[in-house]
Amino acid sequence: GIGRALALLMASEGAAIVVNDLGATVDGSETGESPADEVVREIADSGGIAVASHHSVAGLESAGENVRTAVDAFGRVAILCHAAAIPPARMVFNMSEEEWDGVLGTHLYGAFNVVRHTAPHMIAQEYGRIILFASSSGLGAAGQANYSSAKEGMVGFARALSRELAEYDISVNAIYPGALTRML
Repeated sequence: GIGRALALLMASEGAAIVVNDLGATVDGSETGESPADEVVREIADSGGIAVASHHSVAGLESAGENVRTAVDAFGRVAILCHAAAIPPARMVFNMSEEEWDGVLGTHLYGAFNVVRHTAPHMIAQEYGRIILFASSSGLGAAGQANYSSAKEGMVGFARALSRELAEYDISVNAIYPGALTRML
């Protein structure tokens, strides 16, 4: 989806990439390493540099493993793109707490988790770029209360971060991409 396209584009521009994907099916029922590994192979076949990471961004410690992968492989983190996503569940009156938590955990908490581990590295090097993926669904979409909440929360998070990190030459942006992906 969007993460794959972004990784391929950035690698074609010379960036060394950590491709993070749990390998879960869209409904989360199965996991495997193939999506991240496939993108790493595509990047390598095109002459780029990439490594895979299969850790969840939804947990603070596992998100930290993704950042450690980058630092161990490349010595630093210059750009963080948080495009991790799981699909919205259903209408709020049919939504379970697990469905609510799962979407917020991956999208909004995932953003906090990777930023929390990345920011100290960027502060120390006095440089960084953080790109968080919001969505126009954040403006309100039927059947997407969890997704809308998470994505609009991402915008507020980006605004606060941009003020906190600007003095270290770290820019933070929330973008509203649009694409047809395997989630859709």
